[in-house]
Amino acid sequence: MGRRRDDDEISVAELLRETGATPRSLGGPSVAAVPRDEDTGDGYRERLEQRARAAAAAQQRAGRRIRWISAFAGAVVVLGSLVLIAVTSGSAQQREARPQEPLAPATTPRPAPASTRPSPTPIPTVLRQSATPTPTSTPTSSAAKPPPVEPATCVVRFSVTDQWNDGFTAGVAITNKSGQTLLPWTLAWTFTAGQQVTHGWDGKYSQSGSRVTVHAESYNATLAPGATVSTGLNGAFDHGNPPPTAFTLNGARCDAG
Repeated sequence: MGRRRDDDEISVAELLRETGATPRSLGGPSVAAVPRDEDTGDGYRERLEQRARAAAAAQQRAGRRIRWISAFAGAVVVLGSLVLIAVTSGSAQQREARPQEPLAPATTPRPAPASTRPSPTPIPTVLRQSATPTPTSTPTSSAAKPPPVEPATCVVRFSVTDQWNDGFTAGVAITNKSGQTLLPWTLAWTFTAGQQVTHGWDGKYSQSGSRVTVHAESYNATLAPGATVSTGLNGAFDHGNPPPTAFTLNGARCDAG
């Protein structure tokens, strides 16, 4: 018989014969493998048994490695858990064994020793003398009343005799109702809509803001009791022409007639 080859040198054809597979060619009919004499008999079975034993031994070795690694990892986990439990228990015992001082109330101060307490300072006794109340005068009802309004000493009649878009003409009549002769007289009033005096007669006119003042001329300076003197003016306006107010004659209040 010829030299027997190792299993590593088995060709593809021999593997096909050993497994009983049928090779196929692309585009052609399949060719059946021709069995060899070496593929039958006791030698062929022995080789198959050796391969099976080798594969089983490899699987056993791999299983033993896996079991050893699992046991080692389990032991490490158990040991770590025991160490963690021991450390935690020791810390808890130390906290429980540590004495705690009782807390004093926040609002209750601790008393100082008797040797360090200052001696109390005597407080002098002061006798309070009651003062005699000063009588206060009760205001009478007459003091709370406003002073009476003095009657007007004159009457002024302000009449517009002519008016256009932005101007007007007015006459002013002054009647002396006092019992005294006025020499000279001075009349004043207040415009309420911004009117302005542009020209006047039978009196000397002047204006400061909304206040107009008229001084008597030399020929009509005397105003006897009950007498009336007249004057007139031309004026201009922008926002209407209401009658003036607050008439006074020589500083005294006058009624508007």
